[in-house]
Amino acid sequence: MRAFKRLDAIFTTTKSLLSRTSTVWSRLSPVLNPWGALRAEREATRTLLALATEIVEEVADEITRLRDAGCDLATLFNDGMLADHIAEGLTCSEVEELAAFFRAIDHPSVADLWLECHANGDDEGDMHYQGERSDLALVA
Repeated sequence: MRAFKRLDAIFTTTKSLLSRTSTVWSRLSPVLNPWGALRAEREATRTLLALATEIVEEVADEITRLRDAGCDLATLFNDGMLADHIAEGLTCSEVEELAAFFRAIDHPSVADLWLECHANGDDEGDMHYQGERSDLALVA
């Protein structure tokens, strides 16, 4: 215990001498008091982890909101009459992007519906052209 008291006296004396030159003290402080430097590092880490947690929670909430909006859109677009009227007017690349979106939000049936309705209006040589189909094939 006496050794700690002697070290404390030396530390206090050294600190008072070095307090006049703050740059020297800022460099020597971690060496003379390593526990203080570790404490400061631990506090900085705790603060950064709290900030990272907040950011992750906000991003997760935003992803949930966007996913819900995508599902609402898929529900709206899951209408054969709507797809039949609009899909033929879209280009192949446009309907492919729309289908990719619906597949990305786990609605492949809506994607297939729009691709099928688009294919009905494609001409020979187009990406989705399925050839001439008989009336029996259309009914099935």
